[in-house]
Parts: sequence; structure tokens; C-alpha cells
Amino acid sequence: MFRFSLPLLLATSLLGCAAAPATRPSEPPAVTGAGIASMADLDALTIPPLPAWVDKYADTNQGDQRFFNMSRVMERFKLVRAQAVELQNHYRDLTRATPGIDPVQAFNTALDRVLHNQFQSRLDLERIGKARFIVVFDLDETLWDQYYAPETGATCHDLVIREGKPPAGRYVKLTPGWQQAFERIQALGGAVVLFSANLEEPTLENLAQWKLDGVPLTESPAIAGILTNEHLILQDKSEGVTDPRKGSPIREPSKDLRIFDEELRRVIIVDDNPTRLFQMRNARIFKKFEADTYCGLDRLMHVTFDNALPQVVREIEDSVQYMNRSETDFATAFLPFTSLGQVTLRFLMESGRLDRDQAIDYVRHNPKSVDPRY
Repeated sequence: MFRFSLPLLLATSLLGCAAAPATRPSEPPAVTGAGIASMADLDALTIPPLPAWVDKYADTNQGDQRFFNMSRVMERFKLVRAQAVELQNHYRDLTRATPGIDPVQAFNTALDRVLHNQFQSRLDLERIGKARFIVVFDLDETLWDQYYAPETGATCHDLVIREGKPPAGRYVKLTPGWQQAFERIQALGGAVVLFSANLEEPTLENLAQWKLDGVPLTESPAIAGILTNEHLILQDKSEGVTDPRKGSPIREPSKDLRIFDEELRRVIIVDDNPTRLFQMRNARIFKKFEADTYCGLDRLMHVTFDNALPQVVREIEDSVQYMNRSETDFATAFLPFTSLGQVTLRFLMESGRLDRDQAIDYVRHNPKSVDPRY
């Protein structure tokens, strides 16, 4: 279990410019001791499992890997979304660590941990609630490439994880510009969160070896949270709507940015894999970082990767500057650089005869011009 700051509820999204004070988070809900009484209760809070033929991990999953209906869990136990997702994580850990444990007991233990503010994700909700904006970074092929290749690894790596496959373990190459990105985001008043769809154990092994100012990222004050595949969600088509035909079912285990900002006004994610995302108005898609390509003979690709994260930082800086001089939120200011924002941007440049700066300005002033979803 990581050391963590006492989490508080997520603050209401910041709507104003730089001078606007941050809204202070509310106190966490009181521990009630209430839980569930039966498997019928547990099943009522669970999304039906995916068929085995569509789940590539169906034969390798350990423990009870059920997904919870987050809206029902939040409503029944008066939790914020971050707590509900953490409950799912604790439940899975308990059923994996203790084969044969009563699922009802596992759920109630997980609920009790969450109500006592035990966040295995090291998620600092107080800090996130006060941040002017939140940048969530994917890890694999966004902030690092990890592989088992002694020939390449001997000359192209930043970390060697000895806990990996023998004899040499696995090699990890970090995306250039990562430290400057973390530091600049914090200097601008933002919070940095890491969210990998990979397994928890190897992810934490890597992060324990990766250091910033001599401190492992698992303990670094620069990181406001570390989430892994245990925190991915599915979503029933009936969640959040009265008419299921208007719902948004999430069929692929995905990263939910509402964990960090329920209104999606202050948060973006930088990720190479859009299939693990569904809030594409908040997603900045990143070209896959591959160590073999970066360390190969193609000089253009090497130089371009050197500039990739700095370019994301420039977009963040430009968005913060716009937010400072106008009454808008960070997500709107950053909208032209997101996956769906780029579609509208190209449309305006190709069909509306606007240059890039004019198209960016138009999108920011007319956010409804960007489609809500693909």
C-alpha cells in the first residue's frame, strides 16, 4: 500500500480564469458500516460479464474480475466516482489474493477500505480538486516503451527491470521530454496523473525504478495518482439516462476521466490508444513511442519524437494562456488539440478557408461545433 494524502471529494469544476479561486473539496462521506447482504445484492451492482470469446484475458484473469455499475454503487453508498472505481480495485485485489473468499465479504471489506479513504491508486483527491487543470498520461507507448530485446536494450534504455523475464529482465525507454512536461504542468497550476491499462504489478515495478529528483515516481509528490487496469470501467447503456436508447454503453474496458473531474471541464488525457478511451473531446492522441524507431537510423523520426512531448506542453501552455484571458475552462481551451477537436479543425481549414490559428480560435469560441462523440 502506498503512502497517500488523505483524499477528499473532488471539487466542483473550475469555470473561471486565473484569478478565480479554486473551490475547496467537501469532506468525505462518513463511515456508515452499511454494505451488501447477499449475492443478489452484489449481482445487482454488477455489469453482466462479457462473453469469453470477446475477452482476450478471459482464460488468464485471476480472482473475480467483475465490473461494477458505477452509478448504482455511487448512489447506493453515497460515493464519488473515484471512490466507486477504487472499490472495484480493492474488490478485485481481495478476490485474487484470497481464493475462495466470500464475494459478499470481499465487497464489504472493499467498501470499508474506501470509506476509510484507503486509495491504492495513491489518488490525492484534495490536490486534484484544487488543481487548475489535470493532465492524465498513459504509460505504455506514450511515456515509455518496454520490451525484451537484449540487443537493442543494451544500447537503448533508461531503465532495466530485473524482476522481468530472465536473464536480463525487461528494458524501458522513456519518452524524451517527460521531466520538462511534468515540471511545466505543475508550474502552470496543473496536476499530473498516470493511468496505464497494463497490469498493476509490472507497472508499479517500472515506476519504482523511474525517478524524478531522486524519488521513485511511486512516491513522488509530482504525481497526484497512479491507476492501472484495475481502474478501467465498463458502462451499461442505462447509466445516467432515463432512456437506454440514448445511453452510452462502454464495451471495452476503458479509462474514465470523470474519476478526476466529473464535469470533464478541467481534465485531458494524453494517450496513444483511443480504443481504451471514450471521452474523445478530452483526449489528445499521441503517436506511439517505440524505442526501436527512436533509437534506429531514421534521424527524422528521432528528432520528431524529441519534439513530441514538448509540442503537447506548448498546446497546454497556449490553452492556459487562453484560459487566463477569457472566461472559459481548460477543457474548452484545449479542445482544438483533442481527437474530436482536430476533426473540426481540419474541416474548417480545408472547407472554411481558415488558417490554423483562425480555426483554433473559432473552435474555442464555438465549442458546440465539435461533435460530442464519434
